[in-house]
Amino acid sequence: MNDPSDVAAIQGLNASTSALQVFSQQVLAHDATIKELRSEISKLTYIRAHPRQGDENTTVWPWGDLFLARRTDALVRELRRQATNMETSAFAFGALSSYGANVAGSAYIGLVVGGPRRSHRYRTRLASNTLGSWVGSNDPFAPGLKDIVDRFKQTFGAALPGALDDQLARALEKTYDPGATPATPDLQLGYARLLNHLELLTSFQLPNAPPPPQEPFLTRLFGDPVDPYVPSMPEGTGLVESGSPVGNGGSNPGSILPQNFGQDDGPDHSEPPDSTEVKCGAFWEALGWSLLFLLGGWIACVIRWQDGDRCGLWDDITQNWERAFPDGANGAAEVSSGGFGALTTEDVDKIAQSNQILQLVGDMHNLHSLMWEGFSKAHDFLAVYGLIYPDGLLDRWRYSQYLSVPPVERGSWPLLQDDGRRFDEYPTSGVELPASFALAYAGGTTPAAVIARVPQAGSISAADLSERLWFQIAADQQDSSNFDLDADRGWLHPCWTPTGSIGDQPINVRNLAYDET
Repeated sequence: MNDPSDVAAIQGLNASTSALQVFSQQVLAHDATIKELRSEISKLTYIRAHPRQGDENTTVWPWGDLFLARRTDALVRELRRQATNMETSAFAFGALSSYGANVAGSAYIGLVVGGPRRSHRYRTRLASNTLGSWVGSNDPFAPGLKDIVDRFKQTFGAALPGALDDQLARALEKTYDPGATPATPDLQLGYARLLNHLELLTSFQLPNAPPPPQEPFLTRLFGDPVDPYVPSMPEGTGLVESGSPVGNGGSNPGSILPQNFGQDDGPDHSEPPDSTEVKCGAFWEALGWSLLFLLGGWIACVIRWQDGDRCGLWDDITQNWERAFPDGANGAAEVSSGGFGALTTEDVDKIAQSNQILQLVGDMHNLHSLMWEGFSKAHDFLAVYGLIYPDGLLDRWRYSQYLSVPPVERGSWPLLQDDGRRFDEYPTSGVELPASFALAYAGGTTPAAVIARVPQAGSISAADLSERLWFQIAADQQDSSNFDLDADRGWLHPCWTPTGSIGDQPINVRNLAYDET
């Protein structure tokens, strides 16, 4: 519109208009699937209950839980004994590093969560993902997800190398009693799932915020405070339908980008997770109708604009929205959604200076901003329900609460399972007895204390733990314990089993012998 003689720009305009019509229909076609998926995610059924919390026998425990609760030190040592070359030795060293990170990291996470993973699995998922994002943002040596995937593919390819498969299989056979465990896991399937999971995570990339319109449209739209740009779409379309209050973001007359979006969790900094689910609700449906409506109005008005006439449809777009969509975003469009006749240079030259074209530019930018906010809402929704890392969101209370240990007194931890809907808040349940455990980290400690030797910690880091065990393995010494890697009985507690029900108050436990599965 700024330069009607630019043939490439005219071609781009025609292609974009046609593509947007198809895109709008695709958005609406996916609406039912989006709603179904959103509803299923919000049930959190994919974060399974811990078998220990259900008093289940270890023969039916998933191997992921067994690795954290049975013969943990012994497995690390056996992996080293089964190493036969540089590759398998490196793998054993990686398992040792994981061991130290679990001992120290779970102790930290348990404190910021309020209790162990078995009784606070939703908060633990949120805290674990938060620490992952924190490490990725603060450790210059931490590779990104894409880097990890690339390294796996370059080194291993699509399958776990046979040497590592054999090393793991022999270590499991020698470490665990097959009569007390489920069948040996399919290690190749596990590797394939890991690789697929990481690849999927790399696909969730939040797009950049849309740039403002180019001049002279930017000044013409927003340069006069007395006569600001007002979106043609009425309140109740994009943002209001999505659960946002009137006056926020693109529905606020004169706004260029969503205002303060992503900086808060609600008026009291404690917006519940289900409101995030609601906000992601009718948003895309409303956006699809909005695109169709504006495109329909644009197509219907072009001919009149070429003749220098005003277009009543565009002038009365608010009223036409209400007629086209009497039920908000739930009605059927009565505007054109058919094919688009390509514009020529002469066509654009005639309509370029029209005030209604200026309105179109503003409205399309407003929709672009709404679309970006829609992706932001989806990103927030997936993060709070633990499906992606909260990258870029760590300054929000919902995640920042896990980046510093609250003041926890000995005897006030761990807290019992909290079945309330506010899994993102610190539990208000009673104390699980007995509760006189040693606590690894003092109030105010940050995640830096977990991954490195930091003066604020006052205790042992993951690096310390791994180094001590590595020196013992190198010196062929055997005076360490199988630590419970969930750290749910306090700092450096050995692997254990309840002598009664896990729901007893107090819980009576028996520490397991080193060779006991």
